[in-house]
Amino acid sequence: MNPPVTGSLSGATNSPLVIQGFSPEEDCGKIDVLRYLPLDRFLSLLELEAMWFSRLGALRDKFECTNPEGARAFVLKLAEDREAVEKCKSIGLWDHMMATAEHGRTGDDGRNMFVVNCWFIGKSELVKMWKEYGDEGKGIAIRSTVGKLATAFHIPGDFRLVSRVGRVDYVNFKSHNLGNRGNDVTKVAFIKDKADYAAENEVRIVTPNNFHSGCLNPDGSQEGRPGSAVFCPDTKGFYIKCDLKGLIRSVIVGPNSQPHFRMLMKRIVARYGLTIDVEHSQIAPWT
Repeated sequence: MNPPVTGSLSGATNSPLVIQGFSPEEDCGKIDVLRYLPLDRFLSLLELEAMWFSRLGALRDKFECTNPEGARAFVLKLAEDREAVEKCKSIGLWDHMMATAEHGRTGDDGRNMFVVNCWFIGKSELVKMWKEYGDEGKGIAIRSTVGKLATAFHIPGDFRLVSRVGRVDYVNFKSHNLGNRGNDVTKVAFIKDKADYAAENEVRIVTPNNFHSGCLNPDGSQEGRPGSAVFCPDTKGFYIKCDLKGLIRSVIVGPNSQPHFRMLMKRIVARYGLTIDVEHSQIAPWT
């Protein structure tokens, strides 16, 4: 990864989160990002003024926030093959292999320690992203910038010190050695297997899995969380409050939505005080 930079962030209302993975020559205030959402998640964003952050261990990628040492990845994949596991057990190798894998599990704590909010770099929409994250093209995409991601979220001061906005580094999980993590406790949260995910060109916000004053429960409440900064190891995630006007540049209505839906969405965003463009997708609808 490139060294952390803060880019050009004039007008920020918060001290910006550290931005990493971009060169000093890149203006983070001009790097476009998109987030694809089903309609219900977009409406919750407007109503709660908060965006969903998922615990890393709750995501579908089982290698999220793990040390991708070759032996570790190999054993985890091998564990899915029942015949291979039984064969290894029959010759007394399985326990040794598991012990080897466990020895490399230094990154797994992060699967409980951090939550993440994912965006995709680029101005152009992708059919793959609409299909996977935008309700098969019936949802919404939000356009923002890397710089806005660093300033829009209500993360208290102490937590901002260990929160990051960063470009994901795509590596070969069969051979990559993470090396020395140094003082960057989030380092392992910014790597993914290039064979499966490189096309996503992802940038993500990573912050501690602690329910604090800027957080909301899935139902929009702040109830039932004693204390001011509670660690939530088993949660699937929570909302973090954000500045909608500081975050959203424009909204894109999905390619498989009805033609009139764009006008309806313009009225909806205006009702929430947003003077932003509402576009219809440039991608042709599909069936």
